[in-house]
Amino acid sequence: MRRHSGPIQFSILSVGLTLHGHHAWELRNRYRTAAFLLLLTFTATHALAQSNPCRTTQSASTLGSTPVPQAPIVYDPNQSVCWLANANLAGDPAMRTAFGVTGIFPNGSMDYGTAQKWVAALNAYSNGAGYLGHNDWQFPAAPMVDATCANTGPDGASFGPLCSASSLANLYSTGLRLTFPASAVPAFGATVAPLHNLKSSYYWALANDGGPSGASNGGQEVFSFSAGIQGGVTTQDNYFYTLPMIPGAIGTPPSCSANGPTVIPYTTGPAAGNAVYDCNTKYTWAADGNMAGSNAYGVTGNVTIPANSSRTITAPKISNGAMLFDTATQWIQAMNNSRYLSSSAWQIPASAAVLKDLFTDLNLAPGDSRFMAAGASGPFQNLQPFYYWGCQRDQSGTSQSPCTGYAPSDLQWTFNLDAGFQPTSSLVQHFFVMVYYPVTATTGPLVSLVANAEGEVTTIAPNSWVEIKGSRLAPAGDSRIWRDSDFVNNRMPSQLDGVSVTVNGRSAYVYYISPTQINILTPIDALPAETQIVVSNNGSASAQFTALAQPLAPSFFVFGDGSHVAAVHLDGTGNLVGPASFSVPGYTFSPAKPGETISVYANGFGATSIPVVAGSTTQGGTLSPLPVITVAGRNAIVIFAGLVFPGEFLFNLTLPNTLPEGDLTIKATYGGASTQSGTHLTVHP
Repeated sequence: MRRHSGPIQFSILSVGLTLHGHHAWELRNRYRTAAFLLLLTFTATHALAQSNPCRTTQSASTLGSTPVPQAPIVYDPNQSVCWLANANLAGDPAMRTAFGVTGIFPNGSMDYGTAQKWVAALNAYSNGAGYLGHNDWQFPAAPMVDATCANTGPDGASFGPLCSASSLANLYSTGLRLTFPASAVPAFGATVAPLHNLKSSYYWALANDGGPSGASNGGQEVFSFSAGIQGGVTTQDNYFYTLPMIPGAIGTPPSCSANGPTVIPYTTGPAAGNAVYDCNTKYTWAADGNMAGSNAYGVTGNVTIPANSSRTITAPKISNGAMLFDTATQWIQAMNNSRYLSSSAWQIPASAAVLKDLFTDLNLAPGDSRFMAAGASGPFQNLQPFYYWGCQRDQSGTSQSPCTGYAPSDLQWTFNLDAGFQPTSSLVQHFFVMVYYPVTATTGPLVSLVANAEGEVTTIAPNSWVEIKGSRLAPAGDSRIWRDSDFVNNRMPSQLDGVSVTVNGRSAYVYYISPTQINILTPIDALPAETQIVVSNNGSASAQFTALAQPLAPSFFVFGDGSHVAAVHLDGTGNLVGPASFSVPGYTFSPAKPGETISVYANGFGATSIPVVAGSTTQGGTLSPLPVITVAGRNAIVIFAGLVFPGEFLFNLTLPNTLPEGDLTIKATYGGASTQSGTHLTVHP
């Protein structure tokens, strides 16, 4: 098998196919021996005219005034921003389809990377006019330091209750006139038979992974039935729920059936109608997911919570059933003193894993649509009693300032509308998204998303293909790829039609421009973990946008369905590997066979044996050691792995001799990093 070290004789990226996530890259024939393509995506619908303080002809409610029924916009005079009234637009499956964003749970919650894609899709809507005629939607912004917050973290970041400088904190306290720890949607409770009144927010567990205050790594364990994920929190001022359980039965347990449900109600004895039994774990649980909301067992009055600057907070011990961890232990003790259901063995679950077992045995999946509040909350619709994503803004800015980055330690700002608490959260958590745009229109480029051009993972790397999404990124109506005339002295262009991008201060190589998306090859230099991206459109520069970066950001190029990897048969036919139903003029698709040798194309695998010359149109060299590539979990034999064109890696590999038939999962691992999930290779004997 020939080992290519320079421009290649054939590239899977020269065939004019539409690959996932982008517009089709077209053939560039500078050397007549190599070309590649990238893909850009657009969604179209009708754009609306604009007027009034929110620059829209749509009806708009004003915070503090009588809501206008079904108004899609909420004007916030306290912050000079205009909120989208539907506080869970992503909970509508029709909207998820319209915007083409995958990875959103049925109840509308999503991780932060997906949330960035969602906001970018709002701005790209209607050929860049934006959803409801606005292309400057953004996350609610928060400064790193807010002296009004009750707490200060180890990085100097402010968090906790009483915050007022962040957009969501201001909405909670000033716009909605709520006071910590009140819930914005107190009546919500999900029924997951045989349990009822389950809350979206977290439930306490006894295990602590970070000391009594939970201030160090880990914290007090909690679990959310809505998100299906564990968290670690401080105990001083977080209000969460308590689901009592007994590690055993109350009297004679219900009869379990091999083919019946795993969690069943008690129907006889003292627990009848008020407790359930898990046939898997043999644990008993209270059937009411928020017992403390209706029975405080005498735990009443207020609690005094210390805050910074010698302040204290006076709050109810139990607020709509939510409570501090210390109060939860008191409430459980009072429950046992009353011998609820004739038992004094009730306890807080030992760990988040115990709650996760119940979640599993209830046949729940993360983001179950039953954990989705609906209806009006003042001028908003579908406000969720859980966490919402935010973003960090410039310290000297306001709520109208654009997002510029992450909270310290690669976390992100969030806000819990179920209690009025502002923390930083892991990017893998699944929270909700509500957005706004500034009253005052902005004119410069707005960056909403920076991601790997294949798979759209929001981590980038040196010398890799990256997509930037947003609005006003290029002149109106200007959408094109680079041309031969853009190349000077055999170097890739760093600007097209006055549009350029810097990555950590160094010029990137611009392949494609449009008002809503730019595709670039990042510079070859090493990048810091938080890398600053700036887009310039004919002299007008965007705010710095922080992208997460690593030395490697591996991904496979994929065809238009976003799943099947870009691959070629090496049998002399020139056919592409994929389902026979795929087609493109001039090319034929056919499945690979077990034991066959094929070529697969990839991005973001880092440095090779030959140093890359910045800007050069020729790149080569091999990877050492070779990446590990598996198909259906079985190792393929990697014959060659190297860079064959700017940012384009070629892997020649021999498939295992024994493989099942169908679309099989393919994965490459290199340097501790792996390619995006959900990629497939079609195999047929």
